[in-house]
Amino acid sequence: MVHLKKILVPTDLSEYSLAAMEFASTLAIMYAAKLYVLHVTGEAIPLLPSMHGMDIDIDVLKHRVQTDATREVERFVHQRISPDLRPISVIRIGHPAVEIKRFAEEEQIDLVVMATHGRTGLSHMLIGSVAEKLVRTSNIPVLTVKPQGARSPLITREEVEDNLHLR
Repeated sequence: MVHLKKILVPTDLSEYSLAAMEFASTLAIMYAAKLYVLHVTGEAIPLLPSMHGMDIDIDVLKHRVQTDATREVERFVHQRISPDLRPISVIRIGHPAVEIKRFAEEEQIDLVVMATHGRTGLSHMLIGSVAEKLVRTSNIPVLTVKPQGARSPLITREEVEDNLHLR
């Protein structure tokens, strides 16, 4: 019998991630599990020693990025998840697939629930997929949720032309 104690839902704060939030919230209620909401933001301008002759403190910049991201995640969670669940919001800086996997392992997460963006064809090959990388590399079960609006069965001629800039 599976018993989930800790569920992680990574979010990029997009509408796509709402489908994963819904699944994760439902599972957290069913299993009385802790719900973690993780947002990974990109590196905070890593190599800018000065700007217009002014020194930039990278630690201050990273702190500001983290503070702004925390505020956005808290607002996103507050609007979409019942406060009864008491979700734990976490911010990480780095590459999403790496940081999601690292956090899940550190916290001994039982299940990761994440949305896919529904990219297919060339855009999927060119951009890649955080969900796919996590499914391939994680030892922790990953439930992927494809939002209703992202369901597209075939690559279209227009998508090929747009991605290759042929028109």
